[in-house]
Amino acid sequence: MTANDVYIYGMTVLSTIHQLQGKFPAADGYQEIQRTFIIPGGEAANCAIVLRNFDVSVELDACYLGEATAAPLRLYLSERGVDCSKLKREAGFEGWRDIVFCDGSSRTVFGWFAQNLLGSRKLWTTPSEESIQAARCVALDPFFGKESRQVAELCVKHGKDYVTIDCHADDFIAQQARVSVCSREFLEREYPGTDRLELLARYRAACRGLIIFTFGAEEILYQSAGQAEPATFKPYTVKVVDTLAAGDVFRAGVVYGVLQQMSDRDMVQFASACAAVSCTRFPSVYEPPTLEEVTRLIKSRSE
Repeated sequence: MTANDVYIYGMTVLSTIHQLQGKFPAADGYQEIQRTFIIPGGEAANCAIVLRNFDVSVELDACYLGEATAAPLRLYLSERGVDCSKLKREAGFEGWRDIVFCDGSSRTVFGWFAQNLLGSRKLWTTPSEESIQAARCVALDPFFGKESRQVAELCVKHGKDYVTIDCHADDFIAQQARVSVCSREFLEREYPGTDRLELLARYRAACRGLIIFTFGAEEILYQSAGQAEPATFKPYTVKVVDTLAAGDVFRAGVVYGVLQQMSDRDMVQFASACAAVSCTRFPSVYEPPTLEEVTRLIKSRSE
């Protein structure tokens, strides 16, 4: 087996993305669709596409491919050098899909995720211990119940750093992660009305790694177990065209930072720049950011 730099266990879907001419309409309203793309999506696939553009070898695992999704996903991802050998095709299953409407400042997602995740049929793989052991770093989505936890346990067993997203402070996955990134959407849904600094302190006390809270264009909060005080980082200001995959691209930047052994601040800075570049095109990762673009944006602030 040829080892990959990163093993990614997470969400890979076939996305139908519509770019709207104006704002998403109110109930009973209408809006014109400008362009439509049918491309890979999901936290894991987007992370993989970005990392491959940074010349990082990656292997995708978890979501079953379906009868409607297997061919386009394998073609698109393999053309970009993503190892899809672990992705299993499931007979009688259409595949993981979503439909997304983007209006420039927001995105609205429709899908079958609750049905696929909570139904009686398991639609994802068992994690590969061999791949985890061989990888330099792991990116882990927490959505797959005991299998997601198993990935975290195998990372601990083999001494592998992993980066996860949107986990509760008392979750083993968050507690053992090298980096745990939580989005505003997750924090406001799961901890409504909780003070951000108070919540960050709760995570810091429970988790061994770096905790990052993101809030779109607002300041990023972050702190690790070794930091006495929380730190902030102001996201880069760019002309925003699409925000759909900003969080996925941010996580890819964090994974790259772990591989490069960046400091906490440099990692947050790099990830923020990755996300900012991705927001300047539509769809966000159809043309993923390059290292040159990210470096140029970082340098523009220091000049």
